[in-house]
Amino acid sequence: MIDFCWQLHNRAGNECEYIKGNMVEAAKVIFDKAEVVRFVDGNPTNYMEANKARLEECKYRYSQHSRVKKYIRRGLYLEAYAYYNRYVLEPLIDLLRIMYTPANADYYLIHISHHIPEDKLKLLEYFAQINSLDAMEKRIPEAEDWFNEMVKELERKHQ
Repeated sequence: MIDFCWQLHNRAGNECEYIKGNMVEAAKVIFDKAEVVRFVDGNPTNYMEANKARLEECKYRYSQHSRVKKYIRRGLYLEAYAYYNRYVLEPLIDLLRIMYTPANADYYLIHISHHIPEDKLKLLEYFAQINSLDAMEKRIPEAEDWFNEMVKELERKHQ
């Protein structure tokens, strides 16, 4: 498959910039005589503030497990599943994105299998593959342990 992208010369300069070495948004330019597409060095300060806010949002959402547990106890799978995704799974995904693709932390699950280490991918798949209220209830404390480990690791990196 060939993904063809045509860039006009009058586009704003930063719209055609790619971060060197970024595995998420990589571009191979075959023909660009006017040098419309540019490769720039990554600047962590460009996304650091957004990722700090994302981390705080993750911590808040993760503190809302009681919402999941409430629906588990009521025996309402669909409601529990929705809250499990919002308050357990999504924060894990956000943390993995902040850790491994910080310039593209908002990409959610798009091509995540190519962007995180295999062991983290298998663990994320484990938490995503739930088919019962019992499985959900069992995974919540396990996910919380992993979540806390990742938060500590991120906070050590950013001190």
